[in-house]
Amino acid sequence: MLNNAPTATLNVEIEGIKNDKGHILLAIYESKTGFPDDPQKAIARKRIPAKAGKMTITVEGLAYKKYAFGIIHDENDNQKLDTGLFGIPKEGFCFSRQAMGTLGPPDYDKAAFDFKAGIETQKVKVSYW
Repeated sequence: MLNNAPTATLNVEIEGIKNDKGHILLAIYESKTGFPDDPQKAIARKRIPAKAGKMTITVEGLAYKKYAFGIIHDENDNQKLDTGLFGIPKEGFCFSRQAMGTLGPPDYDKAAFDFKAGIETQKVKVSYW
């Protein structure tokens, strides 16, 4: 990071993954810009093979600040959240702080958390409809 700013590690513990199909996609955002629909605007992204049950994704080198993240269980590996009628997700998803929106994803402020620890763990559970 610039100016030798302190950095830390974020561990995202994900529970409730229903199968080993596809990948788990994680996108971390430092502002409302792009959250959660534009992963190109995320400051960090990970794509990890899915593992049924529980898994942890580690992201190193994050500055101490406010972040929010979104997770998709991309079962068909098309690198997006598939939706059906009325935009209802066909694949698993979750957000930091287990935030949920009304008729869509949560706002950044609802999902955001202050990241201040040397190593921090955020726990979330994937939702399937």
